[in-house]
Amino acid sequence: MEEISKDKLWAIYETLPDNLKDAIFSEETSDAIWNICKLHEVKRISDVAKIVGRVLMGLLPPKMLIETLQDELALEEDIAKKIGMEIEHFVFNAVKNELDALYEENGNIKEKTVKTEGEKIKSEEKSNDQEESDVYREIV
Repeated sequence: MEEISKDKLWAIYETLPDNLKDAIFSEETSDAIWNICKLHEVKRISDVAKIVGRVLMGLLPPKMLIETLQDELALEEDIAKKIGMEIEHFVFNAVKNELDALYEENGNIKEKTVKTEGEKIKSEEKSNDQEESDVYREIV
């Protein structure tokens, strides 16, 4: 998985609906992930939680969950499928409408243009520079 800066993650988090924000940090979600991992003897619980968090934040389509579990955690296909189905049932179903709103019909991530404060300042500086040097915007 691609690493994303904490600032960028917080900026994305701030744009989420309240139900998804609650699900990301809820005790129910963490308990579900912990129980599922213990049941299937997966020791990398924090990595599973990180992958689930990416789905809840709109960064990883739910249909890619099983494949990502296999790739990132080197799980066998049948174990990854069981874990994926249980996460779908115990975590994603509670916020199904909100997740559907984050993703298009075909499961692709909707384009997000979330900027951190530093990126906002840089883009504002660029737009100010462009206004000064744009000859087509001269006052007539």
